[in-house]
Amino acid sequence: MKLPSTIKGWFNPKNHPDKLLQQFAATNNRKYLSALVDEYNQTLFHYLLSQSDKATAEDILQSTWLKVINKKHLYKTNNSAKYWLFAIARNTLIDELRKQQKWCFKILEESHLQSLDLTLQLSSEQQINQFNAIIDNLPFHQREVFLFQQEGFSLKEIAELTDENQETVKSRLRYARQHLRTHLENRK
Repeated sequence: MKLPSTIKGWFNPKNHPDKLLQQFAATNNRKYLSALVDEYNQTLFHYLLSQSDKATAEDILQSTWLKVINKKHLYKTNNSAKYWLFAIARNTLIDELRKQQKWCFKILEESHLQSLDLTLQLSSEQQINQFNAIIDNLPFHQREVFLFQQEGFSLKEIAELTDENQETVKSRLRYARQHLRTHLENRK
């Protein structure tokens, strides 16, 4: 059984991700980097894959870890390791999407969105696939803030990660949820 990162730190504070990143930055010892990769590689890949295709996600993930190695001295101890890693991954992804000219921003009109409680239980594989397809169809900025929230980031952290104000993040989350509700309701 794999424990969430927050629980792992309780059992062994020496291996807390923030400490690992601090120790890697201070000593350049690869064992600390390896532990960080073990901790966050899958999570970062999932985020990148949800925002791009598999090949791009794999390339960006590799670039992210290279940037961590090369820019470890820029890590500030007042940020969490998770926050710093996601910020690097996000910025690297956006740079790549701009280079590929796939960076765009779509706005959904509020008049096309309806309200419905998003407490639907997704039990079958088909429903999960449909849900993932709906998420994939969200505009980039809405999908991004929704996924960051699912990763456990606060509104403030999402605002800092995306370089937007909190009200913009709240609005994007609201639109994303409304889009999900509308499409989930239509699939019933």
